[in-house]
This record gives sequence, structure tokens and C-alpha cells, in this order.
Amino acid sequence: MATRVKQAIGEIDVVAFTTAIDKVQGTGKWPAGTEGTVVSDYGDHKEVEISDNRGVALDFPVVPVEQLKLVEKHSLH
Repeated sequence: MATRVKQAIGEIDVVAFTTAIDKVQGTGKWPAGTEGTVVSDYGDHKEVEISDNRGVALDFPVVPVEQLKLVEKHSLH
């Protein structure tokens, strides 16, 4: 039986929000499932760049790692 190892999320990894995210309290500016790229790693929080389909940055929320799901691994750790 194979053991599944949870990979650490690092800079340049693509992630998805597992819950709605808002930088200010409210109903959530970015819905669960929104994808972005980790641009800064603060240990238990990650700064995520959210871009439009042309690559223009729309937002940079800092999100607890518990609210992120790894979509594509690009970092070395």
C-alpha cells in the first residue's frame, strides 16, 4: 500500500483557495476554487498573486496555508 506524502507549498507553486478569501472581513472577494501563484512564503501564511487571463495581477492576498490546496508543484521543496 502506497503512502501519500503531503507536499509543502512554496514560492511559484500554483494553489487554489479551499474557502472564500477576502483581505477585509466580508463574504469573500475570491470564491473557493480561485487559483493563483504563491509569490511570498511566510511559513504558515502565503502571499498569493491572483491574475486575469492575460497575466495582469488583480490581487495579492496573504492566506493561511490551511486554506490552500496545491494544484501544480514548481518549487523545489
